Amino acid sequence: MAGCQLISYSDKEIDLAEIKEKIDDQTPNAPSFQDFISSIDDINIQPIDKGWDINSLLAALYFFNTQIKIAEKDYQSTKSNEVIAKFRPQSSIGLEIGSGNNANDDISKDIAGLNLLFPFETANKRLIRYEIALNTSQSSYEKYRLVSWNERLKLINATIQYAFQIKKIQVIKNELISKQAIYNMSLRRFENGINDQLSLQQAKLDLQAAENKLKNLQLEQINLRKSIAQATGVRVNFLEKNPILTDNIIDSLLTEIGNFHQNQLYQQWNEEASLIRIDLRKSLADYAISEAGLKLEVAKQYPDIQFNPAYLYDFGDKIWTLGITSLIPNIEKNKALISRAEKIREAEATRIMDLQLQLVNDTDNVVLILNQAQEKFENAKNLLSEKENLLSSIQKKYSQGLLSRYELEKEKIKLYEIDYIYLDSLYNLVINGYEIEKTYHKPFVSKLIIEKQPNE
Repeated sequence: MAGCQLISYSDKEIDLAEIKEKIDDQTPNAPSFQDFISSIDDINIQPIDKGWDINSLLAALYFFNTQIKIAEKDYQSTKSNEVIAKFRPQSSIGLEIGSGNNANDDISKDIAGLNLLFPFETANKRLIRYEIALNTSQSSYEKYRLVSWNERLKLINATIQYAFQIKKIQVIKNELISKQAIYNMSLRRFENGINDQLSLQQAKLDLQAAENKLKNLQLEQINLRKSIAQATGVRVNFLEKNPILTDNIIDSLLTEIGNFHQNQLYQQWNEEASLIRIDLRKSLADYAISEAGLKLEVAKQYPDIQFNPAYLYDFGDKIWTLGITSLIPNIEKNKALISRAEKIREAEATRIMDLQLQLVNDTDNVVLILNQAQEKFENAKNLLSEKENLLSSIQKKYSQGLLSRYELEKEKIKLYEIDYIYLDSLYNLVINGYEIEKTYHKPFVSKLIIEKQPNE
């Protein structure tokens, strides 16, 4: 009778106003978030009121990010299948009540009976289903980790781009000052008959192009800020209350990349890559599911048996019966199902091979790109140093009266291209921190990583 107990249903409606309140409560100053930060060991997370560094951004991601929470709930619901798979097939009980037509002058026309049904599975099907449930849980757990890792990568990528967007905006603003000065001087020269209409129009077009470039960069900056806010799980206006410490993020990444390159850590990481890569681990779990699925199809060739004893009381007659029931297997259908399961297993094996090939190519590519980016950055630093020397010489000539203000600004505009080359080479080097994490699925940009354990 314990199996007949009912679990009552309780509805839970979605209240959009309540959800909005929860979003508004997801602030960096929320006590629950501050407690979460305090609970993190071995990672130094500075107070957010001093600005967002990469550690504080990642802490917000692991605490607030909704995609990670969804993946975690999906894993927990999938893990419930392990409990369900342990249950044996359910037995049944039935009552029979009938009436005859009294054709043989029976004492009574009424008949009452009781029947039972006891299923019995063959070929360890229950054990195989449990194996499928275990591997499905492992696959779901790796999926949760993969979602968490991809959200982390999105945040890191957006943060690095945001940092360089700010630096590009600083350069374009300086360039815009020079182009505005050029246009103002060209206008005065045109009014005094020194320059022609074509020179004035060219100066105006250059100014408008710089203004348009600045507006595009500022628009991209807004979109990147929104991406960072979405990844961290907070509203944009909450994120903007404290600055993102872009210089701190770039400098720390340069230090980490230098250590990684100089100490040749990639040699050790390459050896560990096949054990660490989350997508490969998930693919191995999926292969185990397909392997267990094939076992189950093979086991289904052996039909299950149902025992159904019954007792019939016919007002005087006591009748006992014992029945045995089994489905007749369809050999051709079993062959088709087994063949399909084998093809699924082959597909999963091929997928693992594809991921391993991708891993080998990715690890080889990381070292190659890192070497080229490092060399390009060193050249850009030398170029920037030469630019500063040249600019100093030009400034000295202007101070000595050998150059006009108009010629000075013209020369400065030419040299801004060196700043863009330097920023591009610096970005190509720093973004390797993102590529290293993307390739090895191992913390590099920050050591902070928080994942639920499989048994939680």
